[in-house]
Amino acid sequence: MRGVYIIVEGQTEEEFVNSLLKPYFYDNGIYDTRAILLETSQGHKGGDLKFARYEKNIVDLLKNQKDILVTSLIDFYCLKSDFPNYNEAKEITDKPKRVKFLEDSIAEKITNPRFIPYIQLHEFEGLLFSDIKAFDSIPNINFNNREKLTEIINTYPNPELLNDGKETAPSKRLTKLITGYKKILYRNFPLKFLKKTTPILFYRNELHIIYKLIFSYTP
Repeated sequence: MRGVYIIVEGQTEEEFVNSLLKPYFYDNGIYDTRAILLETSQGHKGGDLKFARYEKNIVDLLKNQKDILVTSLIDFYCLKSDFPNYNEAKEITDKPKRVKFLEDSIAEKITNPRFIPYIQLHEFEGLLFSDIKAFDSIPNINFNNREKLTEIINTYPNPELLNDGKETAPSKRLTKLITGYKKILYRNFPLKFLKKTTPILFYRNELHIIYKLIFSYTP
């Protein structure tokens, strides 16, 4: 198995793969890791997470590349309702189980042993809440707001369990607590921190699963 291609929904996730996952896999003997920005229509990429588009991108990669694994880095709350068993998944109150159920449903729809569906429960900013040190290099955080960030992190050791309400999503929390916060402006700050913690970012061990499959897969 030559490597792993990762379908991503936006530029921040694309940079995350290229800056963090690619070097991590390379150091562990996987030399071809690529972020593939989701193609939503001819000539347009990113932003629209309809299952029909997602499925087409995955199937095309699997068809055109015979010696790679394909996975994805997308977040649950950007998915459209046409994803397999989406409405049933919404009824599951346990959030990790909800995402696992949806991943299994996708795997049943796209039946290929070289495909590993991965859905992140929250948007990319949720990864910032892994550790208060992630905020050390971000300016404009006063003492009180840093204390609030610390409280959030201590309350949710797993950032995937952050409240998913309209005003409590990770990006909304950051906008409230960091003056002038903008996703694109600050996206390089978390990368500096996350480079140190990449192997433990995915709480459901997707990195380990991908690594194991690459070296054990036989067509």
